[in-house]
Amino acid sequence: MQHDIGIYIAHAGFFGSFVIARGIAAMAPLDQRNAAVVSSQAATAPASRTLFVTHVGAFCLLYFGIAAAVFGPQPRLLFPSQIVIGALLIASGAVLSCWTLLYFRSWRFRATIGIGHELATGGPFRILRHPIYLSLTLLALGTALWQPTAFIWGSFVIIAVLSDLRARSEETLLLRVYGETYAKYCERTRRFLPAIY
Repeated sequence: MQHDIGIYIAHAGFFGSFVIARGIAAMAPLDQRNAAVVSSQAATAPASRTLFVTHVGAFCLLYFGIAAAVFGPQPRLLFPSQIVIGALLIASGAVLSCWTLLYFRSWRFRATIGIGHELATGGPFRILRHPIYLSLTLLALGTALWQPTAFIWGSFVIIAVLSDLRARSEETLLLRVYGETYAKYCERTRRFLPAIY
């Protein structure tokens, strides 16, 4: 049986580019793009630890599903170009996450804000409020198209829902810290899909 390990290569590329972009961002000199919009208090989003751990758990389910699909019976193709579209979605997520990390260097795994934390409204944040969560959702969606099993599709749904919950929790925090400035930013942007949602 021929195993499709290309999905592992795609995921390694996604997370490898993530780590490289994060490393480059950490070494870059501080750019005061949004220096006028900084926090004067430290705060953490509601349930941020629980949501983060649950999100990681959902990715563990996804990787279990990938292993079952790659080393078990091969999933049936839904349409001829599904692997190509899946790969393009994963690559799009990687590009989006790199752009975000290079622009917004104070990104953290958990939604916490320190004193002097800048509100990011440029770069990818100019068109959507949560580009990292969208990039993770694109990774999961591309995977579900590449290896279309019920388990992987279920994992994708869980990841998408948790990305949305994390985004909402983060928005509550940002509204509390940045107030009217963040509220106005939310009026002109969408959470994940420009002009849609």
